[in-house]
Amino acid sequence: MKLGLPQIMVLAVGALGLINFFFGFADVFDGADQSFFAAPTPVPALFLLGALFVVPAILPGDTKKTGIAPAAFSVAGLLTVLFFVFTTDPDIGIGTILMLIFGFLQAGGAVAAYLFEAGIVKAPTPGQQQSPYGHQQPPGMYPPSGQFPQQPPPGQYPPPPGQATTFAPQQGQFGQPGQGHPGTPPGGYPQQ
Repeated sequence: MKLGLPQIMVLAVGALGLINFFFGFADVFDGADQSFFAAPTPVPALFLLGALFVVPAILPGDTKKTGIAPAAFSVAGLLTVLFFVFTTDPDIGIGTILMLIFGFLQAGGAVAAYLFEAGIVKAPTPGQQQSPYGHQQPPGMYPPSGQFPQQPPPGQYPPPPGQATTFAPQQGQFGQPGQGHPGTPPGGYPQQ
């Protein structure tokens, strides 16, 4: 089963929501042995709800849309952690720092997954080539998968299109040097 970018984003939001929920057990403040679960705060639950609302899209069967709920709960959890960080003591603990980092990733992934699902942002197709300037390459512009025509050996030039090619034996190939075909000088071009 091949997953596209929107499905990978949905899976990432679910995993990050569970990770953020377990970061709620870590220290909120540096030096204090207090977690988010010791104080009555909904922050870990908001991230977990964001993860739980992606479950219908993960389950096998018909493709189900997750809607805006994972993005809404993930962004609400991130904003709550941000306001907590900006309004409290500067000695925040490892739990708060990790929840802030992974909450940002979860909220960004949830919003991106919703934008893909709603059709606001188009997911790239696997076979589509993109130029470094953001526009699609016209078909036939470059050979597929890096295959290029064979180059002539150094010192020789390919014949112009539409003209016949004449070949002369190389030195030591068909006998003694200088014994080429009549009218062919050692350089390989026929005399006219």
